[in-house]
Amino acid sequence: MLIRTLRKLGITSDMAFLAAGGSILASIIAWRVRSKSNMQHAERLGIFIGLWAPTFTTIGAALKLEEDLHGTKADPQGAWNELRGSAAKGAEKVHAGGDEAALS
Repeated sequence: MLIRTLRKLGITSDMAFLAAGGSILASIIAWRVRSKSNMQHAERLGIFIGLWAPTFTTIGAALKLEEDLHGTKADPQGAWNELRGSAAKGAEKVHAGGDEAALS
């Protein structure tokens, strides 16, 4: 369910893997720029940020499996165009009286 929703939103495995790398980098930065007056807080913040990396990596792996299974990556622009096309076809059908004929 989560993976399908992420794919519909256009999230790709590459984005999830980049988020994992960003989490690791942000963790190092948070730890590195800690102040001497509040060193413990900075260390805890760095650990907290770094703990997101495995989550993003797991989501990325699941998205990658889904992409390999379906043979494509998520395409948010294509999904948007498909929705617009479906809405336009439905509107044409209503204007042409297609629904009235189906009801009788």
